[in-house]
Amino acid sequence: MIVELSVIIPTLNERENIAPLIDALDKALSQIKWEAIFVDDDSADGTAELLRDIGQNDPRIRCLRRIGRRGLSSACLEGMGASNAPFLAVIDADMQHDESVLPRMLEILKAGSVDLVVGSRYIEGGGIDEWSKKRLFLSRVAT
Repeated sequence: MIVELSVIIPTLNERENIAPLIDALDKALSQIKWEAIFVDDDSADGTAELLRDIGQNDPRIRCLRRIGRRGLSSACLEGMGASNAPFLAVIDADMQHDESVLPRMLEILKAGSVDLVVGSRYIEGGGIDEWSKKRLFLSRVAT
């Protein structure tokens, strides 16, 4: 399958979010040839097994299960290395990122004037919903 965009999705115990996330990506990327490469850090809740079941019927869904390795950055890099698409995106499986902005981000990249597009909740149009002060603090520290 030739795809234009690979969406890299690191996971750890995200089974409950998988179907809603795939549905959201399907809706947001309906005009794009895309795939989702889930990189699972050996989730105990059956995330990888669910993804493999879904992938049996939907070739856009792939799962790389990492055993004995963990980490967000390395998971993203491993997923990127598994892609043949000319464009890559990274999104969390926890439904905290807005997948509906992916087509616009891809459009900007395809225009060729930039090499990287970053979404942020800290720019105009971004948002943090109704986060607790603790969650907001942790997000700002991480940023």
